[in-house]
Amino acid sequence: MHIMYLRKSRADGENERVEDVLARHEKILQEFAVKSYGAPIPEEHIFREIVSGETIAARPQMSRLLDLLQSGDVEAVLVVDPQRLSRGDLRDCGTIIRAFQYTQTLVATPQKVYDLTEKFDRKFLEMELMRGNDYLEYVKEIMLRGRLASVSDGNFIGSVPPFGYDKVKIGKSYTLAENQESDAVRLMFELYVNEGLGFAAICNRLNELGVKPRKKEYWVQATVKEILANPVYVGKIRWNWRKTIKQYRDGEITKTRPKSPEENWILVDGKHPALVSEELFAAAQNRRGTAPRIQQHRALVNPFAGLCYCECGSAMVLKPCTNAQLRIMCQHQTHCHNKSAIYQEFEEAVVQALQQSAADLEAEYASKEKPSTAYQENLIAGLRRELVEIERQQEKLYDLLERGIYTEPVFLQRNAALAERRTETEAAIRQASIKMTSTMNLEERLVKIREAIHCIQSKTITPKSKNDFLKTVISRITYSRKMGRYDREPFLLDVSLIS
Repeated sequence: MHIMYLRKSRADGENERVEDVLARHEKILQEFAVKSYGAPIPEEHIFREIVSGETIAARPQMSRLLDLLQSGDVEAVLVVDPQRLSRGDLRDCGTIIRAFQYTQTLVATPQKVYDLTEKFDRKFLEMELMRGNDYLEYVKEIMLRGRLASVSDGNFIGSVPPFGYDKVKIGKSYTLAENQESDAVRLMFELYVNEGLGFAAICNRLNELGVKPRKKEYWVQATVKEILANPVYVGKIRWNWRKTIKQYRDGEITKTRPKSPEENWILVDGKHPALVSEELFAAAQNRRGTAPRIQQHRALVNPFAGLCYCECGSAMVLKPCTNAQLRIMCQHQTHCHNKSAIYQEFEEAVVQALQQSAADLEAEYASKEKPSTAYQENLIAGLRRELVEIERQQEKLYDLLERGIYTEPVFLQRNAALAERRTETEAAIRQASIKMTSTMNLEERLVKIREAIHCIQSKTITPKSKNDFLKTVISRITYSRKMGRYDREPFLLDVSLIS
């Protein structure tokens, strides 16, 4: 089977549409496929990357392609040039190279076909990908300079305009134009400054008036809070206030956008009209600065904070009722109509769900063949030594060819034999590792689930410590309960565990 991978890159030009670039490249590769393999690539074997990210994780079609390679049914992947596969970091380049090498899949371009089981082809492809990575870093630096220059000129360079504005193009630059949402922004400032309403009261007023936010059915406090603090509404352009920070956690690169200190912002006069006066905006900021923040240093009381969510998507919170009984409830209960639950009953239901998960894992563990860990480790170590020896023999083989001691037919015959041995050895290592890891993972998960049950039931562990530990076992709890007059209506929990 031959498949085609299409992706637009920055080298194609920012003004070209993705669809046009992919169509042009598809025509080139179909002509190449007919000439080389006698038939065009069928539609179901064409992978079009519409959203082109820098990493494999940000490119769903590439992730799908790499999964397909493991089936062993793919003979070659057609691309217009090797850099379409990756211009990401060294780790992603290595992942792609290993995937093609160990599945013995060819990388076919109109200029050259790369067989990554061959040392020299692998080196050539590595150099191409590294060259693409260098170009990507250079382009990103140039683009950053251009963004900073555009911001300094008062242009709006964000992708999504703030509430109250539309993004419009004037000449070659973009700015903001007032739209029908602007009256709602002015109302928020008036209610906050002149009538003294808080964020929750402003949300209720907007919802009563039928004013809709852009992405939700009703207003939430966080959205109103951000609007009242955004200097865009007095005609300013704010940049670098949420800078993207990359971090390495649990073997993955993660991106966060924390708020930057105000002294690091770029704040300039924009080309767009202000919606509120500077006096009104300053009064709003003064009120925010003087409002008491009683909860800032309060200790965590909900062990399931950040874990339990209503089926509407809002976080569940812990609140005392009039009879001093703790209940867990949705923050937006008035909108989703999911009734709260007595916390003690909720906690018992979570424990029952964990006990059922533990029972299921115990049954799975009992049904598995349990290999000796020491035997498996020794087996894997021996196979790795064999793999090193095969690599040494292959290096020697290339040396003998270059010195003219081996003829090309002899080299090809012996190299094929070594490649077959290497493939068999690598497969044996994978199987041994999977067999050992699978059993070990089951044991570790069982232990953690039992510890989580003990943690929840303990009266001496603090809610903060419970929360920290439960986040290593549970990924999410989804809660639902139909609104009714009495507590007899059952609530439903979907407890998802970290695998």
